[in-house]
Amino acid sequence: TVKINFDAAVKDRKTSFGIIARDHDGFVLGRRAGVLNRNYNAEWAELYALEESIKLARDNTWVWFEFESDCASLINRLRRLNVDFSTMGHCIRALLNFLGPCFSFNFNWAPRCCNKAADQLCSWAITNNCTNTFDMDYPMEIHNIVLNDAIN
Repeated sequence: TVKINFDAAVKDRKTSFGIIARDHDGFVLGRRAGVLNRNYNAEWAELYALEESIKLARDNTWVWFEFESDCASLINRLRRLNVDFSTMGHCIRALLNFLGPCFSFNFNWAPRCCNKAADQLCSWAITNNCTNTFDMDYPMEIHNIVLNDAIN
């Protein structure tokens, strides 16, 4: 099972996201950080980070994964899809249909202290105003973020 932590932040009419994927031993399999010149509200920004997380999972052909976020309202919507008839509920269902039946996934809420690496990737992306997908070759700032998260 691959655990994918994602987070988003909105600052100065820009939205940033951070994603980190780990295997069951905590080894980092992939990460992505980026910035959009869009001003979303917090929940829509988190939904965009989920969409980027799904793209990362599909790009790497992972089949079993768990998504973790510190956005309780989004996780609650994801867990109760059949009763959410809002615009966001419709977008979530369309996004999950994009995954298809061959993927197995689960959604979990994680306290902010357990989502530090994804949060710091958001900050890194907005500071550097860039979008990147990292594998084994990544900047030293990213290495320190991941290492600090693994130790703590």
